[in-house]
Amino acid sequence: MRSLLAAFPHPDDETFATGGALARCHRDGVATALFTATDGEAGRTTGVPVHDRVEAGRVRRRELIAAAGTLGIDRVFTPGYPDGDLGSIPADELLEHLVTVVRDVRPGVLLTFGPEGGPTGHRDHRALSRLVTAAFFLAGNATVFAGAGPPWRTGRLYYLTWPGTWTGPDGKGGLAGLPATCRIRVGDLAAVKRAAFAAHRSQQHHREEFETTVTELEDFHLAAGVPQPAPVTADFFAGLAASDLSPGPA
Repeated sequence: MRSLLAAFPHPDDETFATGGALARCHRDGVATALFTATDGEAGRTTGVPVHDRVEAGRVRRRELIAAAGTLGIDRVFTPGYPDGDLGSIPADELLEHLVTVVRDVRPGVLLTFGPEGGPTGHRDHRALSRLVTAAFFLAGNATVFAGAGPPWRTGRLYYLTWPGTWTGPDGKGGLAGLPATCRIRVGDLAAVKRAAFAAHRSQQHHREEFETTVTELEDFHLAAGVPQPAPVTADFFAGLAASDLSPGPA
């Protein structure tokens, strides 16, 4: 069975960034998993009363699970690292956690933000991008993190990208992504993506910003792994053979 692992820092990143593509994968029979590094406790919440960061984190984790169910995600990993501070965590600690999840899920495709940190350039986005990239290469090396499970070589690593420079309704952003090499058609899944965002009840103050992400296509850049059969494809798995996915070297 084809499988995909998406890795993001915060609850709702999965819906903003890749909600349509993840719903498309589910509809197409791809087994999908999600790693969300933090509970988003440092972010603003509205519409749902919370008294402190601990409660905010619990609320947002519940919202994440609900949104993931709407998108058809099969497994969700929520380690609960500190929101807004991923860059201060010992790199090998989080990297080993990511490698463990990759070796457990055994995905054909790994998906995350690009090194610029996505359209907003958030420091957690940038930090996780670097670590997911390292995990892509190290998960297949049996001599690294030997206690993190049997090695697994993932076929492709994709970064989220977007056309032009994106600027949100509040004027933030303005960053350009990498060139698109995979463009997933998601226009017919707009209702699913909106329903997933509605599950993030405490984040509805971002509704205007979210609506800018409900588009006909979601774009991605092949960062590493098995070459695509064409410069631009419409499927993460185009041309990816079972022989491309295997345990790493002993």
